[in-house]
Amino acid sequence: MFAPHTLSRRIPFVFTLIVVLLAGAVASAQEPPMANSIRVSVVAGAMQDTMTKLVNAYQEANPGVTVTLELEPEGGAFQALIAAGNQPDLIITSFGPQLGTLAEQGAAVALEDLPGADELFARLEPASVQRLYGHNYYVPIGADVTLMIYNKALFEEAGLDPDNPPKTWDEFLAAIEAIDALPPRENGDDVYGTVFWNEALQWGGWYWNMLQPIYLNANQGRCQLLNNLATDIIFDREECELDKFFEFTRAAQQFAPPTMEKNFFSRTIGTWLQYGYSWEPNLQSAAGEPMVIGEDVGVAPVPVPEEGDTAFTTFGGRAAMILKTTPEREARAWHFLNFLMEDENNYLFITELGYLPVVTALRDDPYFQEDARRPFVELLEHGYIPEQFATAERVAAALQGVYQQVVVEGSVPLEDAVALAAEKAREAIQMP
Repeated sequence: MFAPHTLSRRIPFVFTLIVVLLAGAVASAQEPPMANSIRVSVVAGAMQDTMTKLVNAYQEANPGVTVTLELEPEGGAFQALIAAGNQPDLIITSFGPQLGTLAEQGAAVALEDLPGADELFARLEPASVQRLYGHNYYVPIGADVTLMIYNKALFEEAGLDPDNPPKTWDEFLAAIEAIDALPPRENGDDVYGTVFWNEALQWGGWYWNMLQPIYLNANQGRCQLLNNLATDIIFDREECELDKFFEFTRAAQQFAPPTMEKNFFSRTIGTWLQYGYSWEPNLQSAAGEPMVIGEDVGVAPVPVPEEGDTAFTTFGGRAAMILKTTPEREARAWHFLNFLMEDENNYLFITELGYLPVVTALRDDPYFQEDARRPFVELLEHGYIPEQFATAERVAAALQGVYQQVVVEGSVPLEDAVALAAEKAREAIQMP
């Protein structure tokens, strides 16, 4: 037994030890130990190269940790990997219904209660974050927005002012008709007023995000496709103006090729309403020599129905989602994701891959205030995140099928377009 004077000296030590042990127990209960290895899914090509740099930096800062990059499965569908218990820990994929599908299936980790989540989401553009089924299941990494680019040389050749692009639908239709009337080029290529990516109508509902600014402009941001619970469509309501969307796109399609076999970068297309900031690298592969925004390419918002209307856009880009694995792997994936979202690392990701900043602190960086980028950044103010519920993919695909018939083929009358689209979309919602 300790002598009284010895025991009195040890009590503070014992008390401190108990406090430390209890604190460690609480911390371990809240923050599980992190695994020493995780797998991250990325898209092949430039993203793989950029992520390799970031992975190397992370591993250098975290000795003994291995982050393995693997390629996203065909079509971005992770369900087969999940069913086999072979899913990656973190996926970096496109905005869209795939995120909602994984959330609905219970395959993703809800992020809002993880340590540091409030601080991370507070640094992000609020419009780029959409709660799915009541939770934050993804972190936006880089954004894209859709707008109009136009060929200044073709505008001038058609007698149009290359520094005054069309702002309204009537002005746009008049401009593309004038460009469409230009004679073929020396090699025999026809000139078109505009182009739509009609091949993509068959590739899934993700393509709706590129058409949607026209629809949002028609209804002035009052409607997307679904109600707030994603249980039914709303686009057949009168105030959603889907009939005007069909009317305008059908009129514009008269001055466009049936496919995008000849795209804007061939220099034979006057305008493209579906251009996103992430497409900027394609200017480098333009026919003859690179096209330059501000010199031979103009940038403007997607035209609106009437003068004075607001021009809207939709967000594209990349988001990160943690898939359910083990608490240790999920903790490591969250730690790595926070590393990716640090200002310096996120800046590397978005500047190398051609995205706009969702970390609001980066918006004022001189890089994003240059003339070629500022118009895109300014449009973020009126951006809409695509509906990412699981049903949105099916509804958008059904709508695009009707669009094919109404706008591209002309096999369905305009007056039947909205009713048919509503019928097909509701059938799609009921699909298992």
